[in-house]
Amino acid sequence: MVGQVRVVGILMLVHGITVVLFGGVLVAVGVMLMAMPAGPGGGPEPWIMGGMYGGGGVLIAILGVLHSVAGVRVMGMKNRVLGLVALFSNTLLLMTCYCTLTAIPMMIYGLIVLFQSDVTRAFEMVAAGATPEEAVRRFTGHYGDVRDDYDDMSDSRRDWEDERRRRRQEDDDLRLDLDDERRD
Repeated sequence: MVGQVRVVGILMLVHGITVVLFGGVLVAVGVMLMAMPAGPGGGPEPWIMGGMYGGGGVLIAILGVLHSVAGVRVMGMKNRVLGLVALFSNTLLLMTCYCTLTAIPMMIYGLIVLFQSDVTRAFEMVAAGATPEEAVRRFTGHYGDVRDDYDDMSDSRRDWEDERRRRRQEDDDLRLDLDDERRD
């Protein structure tokens, strides 16, 4: 699961950027509403609606910045708690209904990954001075290893395979010796 931390960080960064853009759109709508003249009828004043849109847009943009910063920090395996705070702040984004399609999956996936005990130990290892690659390599079986899963099989199987290779080599040596004798 430690290998998934970088993926979570990237997704948090992308999610944060889209949330900031959405917050900016809401702020722009709020400014446009404030600039409108009051129309006839009994509706709310434009500055009230503009203030609500603008205030909500600023709050959403701040949450997007929180996600972006936390995503960058999580990619470097730093500030796990900031990542958790950012993921739990998705509950506030659910109120907009526009961010629900990205906020719910991001929150579920990120929390599953960041609450793993190996991930917690990897973050502690990086805090103690290790690089993120060392932490991933320590807690992930074949990170950066070109060998396949066959190399992790039990020793009895490995011994059997070694014996088979040894016999094959002896047979090849015997054939070479016989070929040499025939030529002579």
